[in-house]
Amino acid sequence: MKHIFRFKNYFFHSKNNQLKRLLLVAFLLTGLWLTPQQGRVWGQEQPFVVKKIDLSQYGAAASIAQDPESKQLAIGFYNCNLIFLDANLNQDQKNNLFLKNCKRFFRARYGEFGSIPFLISSIYTGSSVLHNSQENFDIPLHKAAVTDSLILQDYLLSSSDDGSVTISRLISLSPPEVNTFKLYQSIGVARNLAFTHTSNPEVGKVAVSYDTGEIAIFNIDHDTARNPVEPSTFKTINSRINTFKFTPDGAKLLIGYFTGELVELDLATGAHKTLAKVNSWLNALDINSENLVAIADDQGFVKIISLTTGKIVEEHKISTTGINAVIFTDDQTVVAADATGMIYQGKLAGSN
Repeated sequence: MKHIFRFKNYFFHSKNNQLKRLLLVAFLLTGLWLTPQQGRVWGQEQPFVVKKIDLSQYGAAASIAQDPESKQLAIGFYNCNLIFLDANLNQDQKNNLFLKNCKRFFRARYGEFGSIPFLISSIYTGSSVLHNSQENFDIPLHKAAVTDSLILQDYLLSSSDDGSVTISRLISLSPPEVNTFKLYQSIGVARNLAFTHTSNPEVGKVAVSYDTGEIAIFNIDHDTARNPVEPSTFKTINSRINTFKFTPDGAKLLIGYFTGELVELDLATGAHKTLAKVNSWLNALDINSENLVAIADDQGFVKIISLTTGKIVEEHKISTTGINAVIFTDDQTVVAADATGMIYQGKLAGSN
């Protein structure tokens, strides 16, 4: 600091005008050199949202699903519209679908029945609707609303807002014929299903979540329908579970709560820990193969959390309203949908 004051006193009191001019020129050149350098560094910071499309004419989005083979995206809306996009969010106008006799749409998932790919939609009128490129098949399953459903080999697993979980053997699609067995019944709405493979290729693991905070976990195989077994049950927080998913190794569940917690549950020990807490509803989550978790909340934030460190590595407010759905379309790309029908594509920091 003393050197700075000495330089100032010398500069203003010196009578050597030529030296003053040289010092001023050097100062200006230094400033001109620094300015473009700073601009270049700032320009390297890429925005998280790289593309967005407006589908607000369809109302609020409810879910996003991606076909694992074609990478096609299916955006489901509460008003029973299904809109199809490619991986770059280009809309396929010819395949847009309105589900008749639906009243309210809950969720869509991709699956296969008889080696034929289908999109399975869960709707208010008690059915799951199986859709392929040619036609729709309405499969009645529950007296109350079907909140979630997925295909496991030749079986259709479904949950309902009457608290029941059923497994149905698909005998025929047209006319629809199923043999349905109740796997479980509990208090409250059975809202979400999650599935993971196990080390035994003949056995899968399924979880169902309830608005009471209860989670029930089943092993599913070919004998399950004939000989259902009692599930393992967990309850970590007395709050509605809005979303959950198995980790890639199937050893843990990631759970998003109405009260904002993101909880990691170890299925072997029952131990659990809170990874994050948002200041609103935690509406949706997904996990990629690099153990990064994307969570979306009701204040318009998408946050990326490392399961390895348990820390938030990215945080972006992308909407002024709630984000209803979020998925990884690849390890570096996130697609999210908000309550107004806007669809966002985001790229993680460091991605090309």
